[in-house]
Amino acid sequence: MSYRFIEFETVEEHIAVITLNRPERLNALNGPLLEELLSAIRTIEEDADIRVFLLTGAPRADGRPCFSAGVDLKAAAEGIKMDSNLGPTITNDIDDMLKPSIAVIDGVCSTGAVELALSCDLRLVGQHAQISDWHLKNLGTGLGGWGASTRWSRLVGAAATKEIVLTGKVVDGDEAFRIGFATRLYPSERLWDEAMAMARTIAGMRPEGVALTLSHLDHNMDMSRDQALRWAELSRKWLGVTSNLAEAGRDLMGRKKQEP
Repeated sequence: MSYRFIEFETVEEHIAVITLNRPERLNALNGPLLEELLSAIRTIEEDADIRVFLLTGAPRADGRPCFSAGVDLKAAAEGIKMDSNLGPTITNDIDDMLKPSIAVIDGVCSTGAVELALSCDLRLVGQHAQISDWHLKNLGTGLGGWGASTRWSRLVGAAATKEIVLTGKVVDGDEAFRIGFATRLYPSERLWDEAMAMARTIAGMRPEGVALTLSHLDHNMDMSRDQALRWAELSRKWLGVTSNLAEAGRDLMGRKKQEP
């Protein structure tokens, strides 16, 4: 598939980057862009050589950073249609994928774009980040159509979610890190280099082990302790990595015994 509204490339071995690319409209999300984004996500999921991917936005024409202003509210008036299932499908696909996803956020990140970021495994933000959720303000309900209220509250807690959604406040990079939305906070000029360094570290891990870990972490918080322990045991068997990991452990122990 050729891409017009996103950029999608494998920038290094095992590392892919998706860039939302409508800078003249603050990378706003319309139907064609989301169709391209879904295609890229499905390609990543099916390509065994890709082990981690980063999601970011193209800078504005003047060079200022920008993730995305969210769904393009002018698109309908312009006759550009959007399948209502696209957003939920994309966010759930990202959330469920057993390959790590890193949202790299600086500048504006609002509403629908926040839903994309929330579906990622990790979120790195720059100090110029301006994060907001205007579902309630613009649409009359703060639930969000792509899982916003559910993912917000699971990530940062109900109280912080209420403040963000009920007031429509803009959260800067420092606060995003403080409340737990952001995994890391970096000066804007270092953000991309740090994101790539993290991606390289993850890409260097055993992909079977990464998939196993994500599968367990994505489900164990909804279980009792005993259920989570049992899930960990069963996950190793279901994903077929028990023998591989055991062999790796034996190899490692063998090398250590041979070391002086």
